[in-house]
Amino acid sequence: MKNILHIISSARGDQSYSQGLSTAIVNRLLQRGNINKVIVRNLVKQAPPCADEISIHEFYKHPEAYDDQSKQLLSYADMIVDEMREADVIVMGTPMFNLGISTPLKMWLDQLIRAGVTYVFDEHWTRAGQFKGKKVYLAVASGGRSIDGTPDYISDYIKDVFRSYTGITDIETYRIEGTMEKGFEADYESILKDF
Repeated sequence: MKNILHIISSARGDQSYSQGLSTAIVNRLLQRGNINKVIVRNLVKQAPPCADEISIHEFYKHPEAYDDQSKQLLSYADMIVDEMREADVIVMGTPMFNLGISTPLKMWLDQLIRAGVTYVFDEHWTRAGQFKGKKVYLAVASGGRSIDGTPDYISDYIKDVFRSYTGITDIETYRIEGTMEKGFEADYESILKDF
């Protein structure tokens, strides 16, 4: 039995196309069966804290150096790390904001990625991710349409961060594009026809 972590990061709520697509992916996974539970982490309704002058130092400490203040300042970060550890499948939805991921998703990543927690260094100072073997489905919504040869800033970024700092390499991207076009209607089934 598998656990799914569903990450929602659009401020548009029920009108969000990235949320609609990520929810359609979760529903497909549920239809397949063998799912134990789904944890939903809505990064807009429960926004990740921003790093500040005090907390930023905690992110660069080795876990062996944590004290009571560390535990307090890293309580959100520890919670989302535990959710990632428990998940077998991560479904992430994000709109494209100025060619990048949503602000809440970036804040979530900044809380998640930590030396000694999501990755460690071996004796040769090579990074080794600690979350290998997990599957990520990325649902991206954009108002315009991509053109052949245009860099894929979102999925390339997510793949690089996860590969380098968590060890997750199995990432599949689904897109819903042209959402700002007049008369646009979402067709999630067509997008996921080869799912």
